[in-house]
Amino acid sequence: MPKKLVVVLFLLAFIPVVIYFSLAAKYKYKVAQDYQYALNSSVHTEITTQLKGGVFSFSSPNQWDTGFIRVRVKAAITGYFAEPFIEILSGSTVSVLSLERGVDGERYINLPTVNTQTPAKIQLIAHHLSIEDQQVSLFLFSNPRVHQQAKILIISPHPDDAEIAAFGLYSQHNTLIVTLTAGEAGPHRYDDIYPDVQQQHQTKGKLRVWDSITVPMLGGVLPERAINLGYFDNTLAQMYVQPNSPVHSLHSGSSNVNDFRRQNVSKLVPVTNGVATWTALVSDLKQIIQNFSPDIIVSPYPALDWHLDHKLATQAVLDALQQLNLQQGQLFLYTNHLSFNNYFPYGAQGELAPIPPDFTQSLYFDSLYSFAPTNPQAKIFALDAMHDLRPDTTWLEPSGAFKLWMKAMSNKFLLRDQSYFRRAVRANELFLVVNFSSLYQEKVIKRLKGTEE
Repeated sequence: MPKKLVVVLFLLAFIPVVIYFSLAAKYKYKVAQDYQYALNSSVHTEITTQLKGGVFSFSSPNQWDTGFIRVRVKAAITGYFAEPFIEILSGSTVSVLSLERGVDGERYINLPTVNTQTPAKIQLIAHHLSIEDQQVSLFLFSNPRVHQQAKILIISPHPDDAEIAAFGLYSQHNTLIVTLTAGEAGPHRYDDIYPDVQQQHQTKGKLRVWDSITVPMLGGVLPERAINLGYFDNTLAQMYVQPNSPVHSLHSGSSNVNDFRRQNVSKLVPVTNGVATWTALVSDLKQIIQNFSPDIIVSPYPALDWHLDHKLATQAVLDALQQLNLQQGQLFLYTNHLSFNNYFPYGAQGELAPIPPDFTQSLYFDSLYSFAPTNPQAKIFALDAMHDLRPDTTWLEPSGAFKLWMKAMSNKFLLRDQSYFRRAVRANELFLVVNFSSLYQEKVIKRLKGTEE
């Protein structure tokens, strides 16, 4: 057998193996399975209709603001090499939603907000996948609280989390942003400027606290309504385990939260003796909630987000709400670090953000809310204003600039772009909604935390 033919046959046999392992490595779950959600029929309108030639129509007896169609899809051969996507056409509105490479199963596709009782006609155009004619279900949610001049409290575990998850939402509402930590840990330490490691982290913390207070002005939120509590990055787990034992910064050498908290200008900042404990954090949140009386609290979904500070930020909120025994209000839950992978949501900047994957109906929510900002591109400038989301000062030197360029190119060509400029700048911001009144059920808390057996 000629050597060239042997090589060709080897490559043909090897390519499927490469595809298989690349999918497993990228998504960290089997893409050929159905998304399944525990949808409570009492809080949404469900409509069954026929999808034919990619087109369906429907009318709803109720007003709604967030909708999804459950449809079975299957990737084409090209859909293993490129991310399959669906164009969603409604009148002159065109939206795009990307799915996993190799997808095969039921998915929930965002609907354009028609919000009318007259019949709506929508077309789905599939790229790198097929959508057969089928009977489909539509799920329509109404979230009146957010439309009634709601007071919204944004909980940001670190500087920039509020912008990543909810810049559009907080730019168009009566908002208070509370960042829990200074964000002094992690990369981008300015080690090319300061040789002392502690000074590097002190500087980083100072800059990021400043970011958390001032960047919201790009969304119309003044520093009086944006505060940083100055707790220490990556220490919430230690605080939670021993609620009354003080912790110190793992990197900056600080043991007093006032080292960072004193940068605030808001009168809403709780007065503290500077001790960093879980008890103090919950007490701070209780005071803020009592003073601001939010209708909605925006916070990470613990079971969806792999970052411990994110999980425990919401745990602190839950502790505060339960101690206050609040029943009226809602949690709007988000994830900036999906537990499966750091690529979600899939696809390109400007596309739709879908519901996070769930294969076992484990996620709890009372409703779903998709917010469409009037100017979604404005988030780009908010993210770019955050010191930790753009290259640090190493790019000023040719060698540092070259390394950054090489990393950016490799991420782009190897489909490893985890940048928030791709993932967070979307046509919508999506939240899983939980009523305060549901938080007094142990079963609900376990599902929110992902601890239900």
